[in-house]
Amino acid sequence: MDIIRLLPDAVANQIAAGEVVQRPASVVKELVENAVDSGASEIQLIVKDAGRTLIQVIDNGKGMSFNDARLCFERHATSKLRSADDLFHITTKGFRGEALASIAAIAHVELKTKQAADSTGTLVLVEGADIKAHEVIATPDGTSVAVKNLFFNVPARRNFLKSDNIEMTHIEEEFYRVALIHHDIGFTLYHNGKLLLKLVASNFRQRIVNIFGNSFKDKLFPVEQVTDFMKITGFIAKPENAKKKKSEQYMFINHRYVRHNLLNYAVETAYSELIPQGYRPAYFIEIEIDPSSIDINVSPTKVEVKLQDEKLVFGFLNSAVKKSLGTMSLTPQIEFDVDRSLETPEMPAGHDIVMPSTGANPNFNPFDTVPAHTSHGNSFSSFSKEWRERSTSPGGWEEFLKGIQTEQVNTPQETQLEADMGTDSPQETITQEVPEELPYFITENRYIFCKLNEQAMIVDIVHARERIMYDRYMEALQHTPVRVQQSLFPMTITLTPAQADLAESLTADFLKLGYELEKIDNTHFAVNGTPNDGTDEGDVQTIIEKALDDFKTNQFLYRADSQRNMAICMARQQRSRFKPLTTPEEVRSLLQQLFACSCSGTTPSNKAILHLLENEEVGRYFER
Repeated sequence: MDIIRLLPDAVANQIAAGEVVQRPASVVKELVENAVDSGASEIQLIVKDAGRTLIQVIDNGKGMSFNDARLCFERHATSKLRSADDLFHITTKGFRGEALASIAAIAHVELKTKQAADSTGTLVLVEGADIKAHEVIATPDGTSVAVKNLFFNVPARRNFLKSDNIEMTHIEEEFYRVALIHHDIGFTLYHNGKLLLKLVASNFRQRIVNIFGNSFKDKLFPVEQVTDFMKITGFIAKPENAKKKKSEQYMFINHRYVRHNLLNYAVETAYSELIPQGYRPAYFIEIEIDPSSIDINVSPTKVEVKLQDEKLVFGFLNSAVKKSLGTMSLTPQIEFDVDRSLETPEMPAGHDIVMPSTGANPNFNPFDTVPAHTSHGNSFSSFSKEWRERSTSPGGWEEFLKGIQTEQVNTPQETQLEADMGTDSPQETITQEVPEELPYFITENRYIFCKLNEQAMIVDIVHARERIMYDRYMEALQHTPVRVQQSLFPMTITLTPAQADLAESLTADFLKLGYELEKIDNTHFAVNGTPNDGTDEGDVQTIIEKALDDFKTNQFLYRADSQRNMAICMARQQRSRFKPLTTPEEVRSLLQQLFACSCSGTTPSNKAILHLLENEEVGRYFER
């Protein structure tokens, strides 16, 4: 008996929709890209309930004829391909002819379109791939596509959608990807009747600033490399603006946003000596290349691409980024054309050349009980030298290590932020009394080497401050708010519409932390007051802006409790904004505050704050 059957078109379309339409953001991507392909100069995106209720895209493009308006909902119906050879010369966003058919199979779709040469337009209504209406109407030039009740006939997929905040984050990201590279087109974004972003036609740099805020004005450096094979243009950000978890990284090939690990690696390796390991630089780069040398028909989302000569593109891109960094004097440059022999200074008469010499105190011990200021100035290199010299006199180290406990502080490796969403582990808390005379020294303005209660200890200053600030912020959010120092002349900060929307919802929490924010318009806030507890160190614009970015990232990745999320984000922004420790009193105060914390062994994100040097650990050093 025959058991193979042809699937009905409605079922086939729903299967195809599972690949093309994964969430509301997928619909936004397809509709906005179709509007770009139509030749529009103005595009509006209207969203309700993060796309669950409505996603509407309105453009002033060339529109469609009466018959094309109906045919565009058929599978594999497209105006952008005629033969298989055209797949290797694609210059448009869409080409598969699957998007509208897939969307119509799982939603209610209303299409209104009109060509400039026609006196009337066309209306097409589709519900679950079933054509309900196809008639002539009066409508402006261009096209309007309204997608309502997404996944109405696929309840399982609808139930898998995340919260409105998360889904709207995905929608904004898809919107940015198209709006960034098509800066010659005006874009407008509305959500629940509220204007979030209005972008006028501009250049690439201005479009970046308009989307991500005025703080990017001074962060961007141009990148340009033109060869017979390809053209690279765009902007990279300063190394100090690199972020550890999420950064603004946008790669475009022939005006299409793409994800390509090798190209991303080409950019990041150019920064390798300028940013800490694990941090990611921001960049906005476009590559123009012969369409026949790339394959974009890899996945239904058309985000992955294959390059004919990946190594060549990698080399050009890496070179272009390094050149830009070097031009801005951010990397050392070797001037091959300079005759170094001409730069040798003449020795004044009567002065003989003397070989430099170094000296060392063989009796120096940084952990001797001496006044702290006498050891504070020693560098880490001096400490290392003394360490090596001690290998000839083991007795000295026996005295140094005498009394150190064999139990080691629990310093787990970095885990997900969720680990901090519960109660801090009591075994990670160190309770110590800091003596008045504390032998110590500091290296790189980052690490304190000290001897405390007969234990040699290393403390990470930045991580310690993060823990201290986190506990302080949690106390302010839950019990005792920070007092606000009113500003005689309030400053104004500029945020992106998305940041401003989030800041408005967190105004009460910011006030508890000492920042009194007052909304002026969609992108501007007045800072009427700042903390009166001495923690307001640094640029308020940067602190608020980065804290909001981190808050949104944590909310998306970890669904963190709002108050803990806020405390973590603000603590991270403040941890490096203090002045270096210069006196024994400041060091002692930091350690006292640390040991008074609920969890003095690890940061809120489970990074080690301190480390105890054990006998076995020191012994392994001499066994090398």
